[in-house]
Amino acid sequence: MLICFPNSEPFCMDLREIVYWTSIGIVVYTYAIYPCLLWSWCMLLGKRKKALEPANAYLPGITLLVAAYNEADCLAAKIQNALQIDYPEALLEIWVVTDGSTDNSPLIVREFPRVQLFHQPERQGKIQAIQRVIGSVQTELVVFSDANALLNRGCLRAIAAAFTHPLVGAVAGEKRVVYAQDGVTGESMYWMYESLVKKWEGGVYSVTGSAGEIFAIRKNLYQAVPANTLSDDLAISWQIIAQGYRMEYAADAYSSELGLVNNRQSFARRIRVAAGSVQAALRIFSGKGYTWRPVFWWEVISHRILRTLVVPYLILLIGCLNIGLLDAGVVYRVFFGVQLFGYLATCIYWFRSFSGKQPAWISLPAFFILVHFAMIRGALSLCLGKQSVLWPTYPRNMGKAFEE
Repeated sequence: MLICFPNSEPFCMDLREIVYWTSIGIVVYTYAIYPCLLWSWCMLLGKRKKALEPANAYLPGITLLVAAYNEADCLAAKIQNALQIDYPEALLEIWVVTDGSTDNSPLIVREFPRVQLFHQPERQGKIQAIQRVIGSVQTELVVFSDANALLNRGCLRAIAAAFTHPLVGAVAGEKRVVYAQDGVTGESMYWMYESLVKKWEGGVYSVTGSAGEIFAIRKNLYQAVPANTLSDDLAISWQIIAQGYRMEYAADAYSSELGLVNNRQSFARRIRVAAGSVQAALRIFSGKGYTWRPVFWWEVISHRILRTLVVPYLILLIGCLNIGLLDAGVVYRVFFGVQLFGYLATCIYWFRSFSGKQPAWISLPAFFILVHFAMIRGALSLCLGKQSVLWPTYPRNMGKAFEE
C-alpha cells in the first residue's frame, strides 16, 4: 500500500515505511530528543529553583533505613560505611530490617551498638519490611538505601541541603555501578546517562524517579503503598509528588554498587527491575491516577511510559519491518546492518558471561538490547502473576572496588 502526499509523487511511501520511521522517531525522541529538550530548557530558561543553601546550614534529623534479606556477605561493610558518613551522630539513626533472613544478617547487625535492628522470621518482601517500621521513625527525613550499595561520606549533607526548599518532598541520589575490572561497561554508561537525565529533569521541574540504592523523603509525607509493589522507590516518590511536592536531584549524594559479572544473574535482576517499572507505569492508567502538574506528566510519559510500555516493542517491530524493506533502498540495508551488529554484540556478551571484562563496543549495545528484552519479559511475568515481591540475593564482594 502506497501513501502519497498531494503534488509530491516522489515522496510516496509504503505504509510499512511510515510505521518504520515513526517507530524510529519515537525511539530517538525517548533517548535523544527528550534529554536534549530538558537540557535546552535548563540552559535557555535557567533553573527555576534557588541555589542550595550551604551544606552546614540545614541539618535535620535523619534515619538511614536499610532493608536487607540474607545480605551477610556485604552487611558488615554496609554498616561500617554508614557509620563513617559525615553527619552529626546525634542527628543520625541507622536502622536495618532483616525480615525473613536465614543467614547471619541479624547477628552481624547486633555487633554494632549504634545500629537499630528490626527482625521477624516471616519474609514479606522489601516494601512490607519498610512499611512495618517506618511508622516508628521520629526524624524529619528518611533516607533509603540497599545493603549492597556503599554511600559517599558527604551524601547526607548533600541530601539535607537539597531539602532546604520547602516544596522539595523527596531527593534522588546518584547511582554508580562499578566493577572489579577497570574500564567502562554498558551498565555503568547507562547509569551515567540516567544521572544526566535526572539532573536535567530536576532543573525543569522534578526528577521522575530515584534509584532504591539512595533516595530520601520527608517522613511526614510518606503514604503507604500496595503490599505487592515491586518498585518501592517509584511508588513512594510518585505519591509524594502527587501531593504537590517535587523530587530534587542531589549529584553529590551517590551510591556505589558492584555490578554483577554473571550476565545471566544481571539479566534476571533487570527483569525484576523492569517488572517494577511496568507495574508503576500501568498503575497510572488504573483509574485512580495521579494529580500531577502537566510538566511532570510530560516528564513521566517521556522518561517512564515510553521506555517501559512502548519502546521495547517498537524495537522488535523495527527489526521485523526492516527485513521486508531491504529492497526499498540502501538506507534500510544500512539500518538493518546496524541492528544485526547490535544483536551479534548481544550474543557475544551473553555467551562470554563468565569471562570477565567486556569491551564497551560489545557491552553498550548489548546492555541496551537486553534492557528492552527485560522490559518485555518483566511485563509478561507481571501480567501472568509470576513476578514475586520476594527478590533473591546475589552475593557480591564489595572489597576494594569502593575505595575512595
